[in-house]
Amino acid sequence: MENKTRANLELGAQIAIAIAIVVVAGVLVKRQVFPSPSRTNAPQINAGEKLNVPNVDWERNEKSLVFFLQKGCRYCTSSAPFYRQLIADASNKNVKSLAILPNSATEARQYLQSLELPIDDLQIGSLASYKVNGTPAVMFVDRHGIVRSVWFGAAPEREKEMRDKLDQLYEADN
Repeated sequence: MENKTRANLELGAQIAIAIAIVVVAGVLVKRQVFPSPSRTNAPQINAGEKLNVPNVDWERNEKSLVFFLQKGCRYCTSSAPFYRQLIADASNKNVKSLAILPNSATEARQYLQSLELPIDDLQIGSLASYKVNGTPAVMFVDRHGIVRSVWFGAAPEREKEMRDKLDQLYEADN
């Protein structure tokens, strides 16, 4: 009887080890096949905080739609058609668009052109300096430089939420 109990325990342990190996292998494969958006360890900016961008006069802009993108970010690229629509809607409401990229100025301009994003202003800077922990990120910023709303990650699953919130923000203070 003791040998049977021991055999059952050994079998159970082997099954548990096999399951653990399958789970760990699955996680590793998922990370390789479906990597998450570009991330840093920088603290994340939140709605209500001021976005400090050198050479940007928030008062003059009144309201701004700010895009944090990065060349090579597949989520930035896949979200571009939606961003084009957002920029067109924003432009019709006198909302300025600004893109901030960590790439060189030449690379950033070429990347925005390849995405066909008609951005009003381009700034170059590290994500961490703006408290942005990954790309893509989109922010709605008021005339005081205060972030009124922020979205991190790919846009497709959040398009309706973003449109509804932006419609509210476009109308605010009018």
